[in-house]
Amino acid sequence: MIWQNFIDQTLQPVNVSDTISEVKTAFEASPFNHLPVFKKEVFKGSIQAGDLIDLEPSSKLSEHKYLIEVFYVEIHKTNLDLIHEFANHQTNLLPILDHDKRYMGVMKLEDVLDLFGESPFVANEGEVIILRKERTKFAFSEVAQLIETLNARVSGMYISQLTQDAVEVTVKVEHQGINEILQTFRRYDYQIASEHPEDLFAEDLKEHSDYLNKYLDI
Repeated sequence: MIWQNFIDQTLQPVNVSDTISEVKTAFEASPFNHLPVFKKEVFKGSIQAGDLIDLEPSSKLSEHKYLIEVFYVEIHKTNLDLIHEFANHQTNLLPILDHDKRYMGVMKLEDVLDLFGESPFVANEGEVIILRKERTKFAFSEVAQLIETLNARVSGMYISQLTQDAVEVTVKVEHQGINEILQTFRRYDYQIASEHPEDLFAEDLKEHSDYLNKYLDI
């Protein structure tokens, strides 16, 4: 499903002419940490609940314009753009504007997470593998090829961490046996950052460690 179908147009925004007391009341009736702010019928930005704590209740929001944050997502953006903005502004509510910067409604974080949870990457069965490799030697095509040559299927893949020297990629794999896939990646100089009960390499290391400990105790 596309996220645009879940835009909420029922949320009542606050107005710059509202008193701080009125805005606080609006937050008390809402589960959100931001609320959209309007001046008459024009979207001006969002106000955060925590910024109101020490303000004079009888003062108007218009007296504290410096607290209004201007962030939003345009209607043509993707799910990933939404998630980026939610994280970037530490909010659970995003204003949505059309191509002409006109307010259309809001997206709730819980709705976006539900949509993400229905994606094949999350919803399909499979094993999640976290791989690390030198940045200069990493290629998505190689990861996919190694998996597919073992008659497994890639459900999804994304870079979960990136440094100057290394790439960490999270891969979801549909397979019949994970051990062969893990050993193949090791032969191609990938580090396995995730833990897997079927990983015989990890079991061998444990056995060797146990043997060494017993030897040292003699």
